[in-house]
Amino acid sequence: MRCSNCNRELSLGFFKAFKVLKRKLNLRDEIYNLTIGQVEILHVIREKKQIPMKDVSDFLDITPPSATSMINNLVTNGILERKLDRIDRRIILLTMTEKGKMVFEKAKKERAAAFKKVVSNLSQEEKDVLIKLLKKIQEQY
Repeated sequence: MRCSNCNRELSLGFFKAFKVLKRKLNLRDEIYNLTIGQVEILHVIREKKQIPMKDVSDFLDITPPSATSMINNLVTNGILERKLDRIDRRIILLTMTEKGKMVFEKAKKERAAAFKKVVSNLSQEEKDVLIKLLKKIQEQY
């Protein structure tokens, strides 16, 4: 059966679901006030140990000034450090501080608990279908 409004319904459904997830997962710690984007930055730095500052905007698909603003907050709070590359001193590398590692682990646990709550009303079959669909979308793009 073809659905004449399927694309519209899918688009609206994704938008509303994303809005719910963003609202539920954008837990703002009263001390550090981390956004989802800032936690994503911490996640990538945790995996790679350090990244060039210019790569953050590409990674998050945002403008360099927006990335700088997010990073400045993390540096001000002692979560990230800026270091000059030893070979090319024009490159600024971002590394996570010990405090940053603790903040990241706390944020990761809080978001995991919030996400678990969000999907708790789905059956295992629905979760499996959702995982399959999300993987398919990721593989295509």
